[in-house]
Amino acid sequence: GSAAYTMDGRSYSIKPFPVTAIKSFGGGDGYASAFIYGLLEGMEMMDCLELGSASASMLVASHACSADMPGAEALYTFIRQCKDEYGEMVARA
Repeated sequence: GSAAYTMDGRSYSIKPFPVTAIKSFGGGDGYASAFIYGLLEGMEMMDCLELGSASASMLVASHACSADMPGAEALYTFIRQCKDEYGEMVARA
């Protein structure tokens, strides 16, 4: 999970996606890249957090790092599958 705090005093938090972690590295880079992608696309803060959390979860659950960095479609598929299996509250706190 993670949290974001904006200059206007708002705060946002998100729960992690349930995965079995294989390694602890790569998640931060995946999180940052997906979160920034969301910001650059003009997405709402919660959607940016969701993308970042999904990317980090996918990467710590894989054996590689840059070779397994998910693209946008892979992220959306992962998020949809997790929500179908666990419900909306998996991601949004």
